[in-house]
Amino acid sequence: MPLGYPTAISVVQTPLTVWISIGYITSTVSDTPSTPAAVPSCPKCSSPTIGWGKDKAGNPRRKCKACNSTFGIIPARPLGSMRLDMDRAVLCLSLLTEGSSIRSTERISGVHRDTIMSLLRVAGRKCESLLNRLVRGVEVKDVQADELWSFVGMKERTKKRKKLTDPNLGDAYTFVGLERDSKLALAFHLGRRTSEDASMFSAKLAAATAGRFQISTDGFNGYPAAIEEHFGGRVDYGQIVKVFGPETVDSERRYSPPAIISAEKVLISGAPQEERICTSHVERTNLHIRMQMRRFTRLTNAFSRKRENLRAALALHFAAYNFTWMHSSIRMTPAMKAGLARKPWTVRDLLHA
Repeated sequence: MPLGYPTAISVVQTPLTVWISIGYITSTVSDTPSTPAAVPSCPKCSSPTIGWGKDKAGNPRRKCKACNSTFGIIPARPLGSMRLDMDRAVLCLSLLTEGSSIRSTERISGVHRDTIMSLLRVAGRKCESLLNRLVRGVEVKDVQADELWSFVGMKERTKKRKKLTDPNLGDAYTFVGLERDSKLALAFHLGRRTSEDASMFSAKLAAATAGRFQISTDGFNGYPAAIEEHFGGRVDYGQIVKVFGPETVDSERRYSPPAIISAEKVLISGAPQEERICTSHVERTNLHIRMQMRRFTRLTNAFSRKRENLRAALALHFAAYNFTWMHSSIRMTPAMKAGLARKPWTVRDLLHA
């Protein structure tokens, strides 16, 4: 048949395939029956049901053939039982990840601060689950770890002066593990600057990484035993030990870092490259945390009152950092650089993931 507009249409049907020939264009349409969707049974008596229209929100309803009871099929809500509009929820979480406080988010969005706190906890649980599920067994080459100080409720010296024993009050250290090349935040842990918390952080970091790599930390003496316990011989470990100058009388009041007298690189285990023993990149991430999370801003009253809220805020921050933050030095998100995502995510994607 010559090229041009079709002059005839012929249909030939075989038992499994319908061939449609239109001029010189031929396509195949399979008529193989697809697996039908399972018909939901009655939640009361488990009997078969039939369609019974839709509710006001457009969700389908079913009616039981046996007991005549009706029920609606409501899809899972990303926010659980919260009835907050999704667009306003995304706005609130976006403001929190950009350094806004709870009350400033309340003023901008019009959502009550108690609702914002409930939303933060829900989003924090979802983000922590997302990080544990996706940031798992990542091939890395160079990892840096550090701790970031903050406090919950009151500072440690105030807690001692008031003779309080609540373990959830006082100093709160955030352990952070960062991949140097991809800038991916591999793991975080909220605790105190103790050997036990260093061990728990090392366990999370070991689960998030794969292969042999180099790891660098500061001179905290809780790291060597923890890294030996959870990594064994699959890491080349080095420490950079910084010696600071003496503190002045008003050092606590001015919050400026003391002068560094010397910095020594120490080989702990394996064969680390001395020129790559460094914590500068993870310390720059610490600055990013303080700028993007109002709870970490010094000399304000924006500190966390509950450890649960601080943990939720950290989970939201690291999920947003890994999957939504376009890093200027790598020109993509850390998750894209590490091969965990194909495109930048949005805050809405974090809630639906």
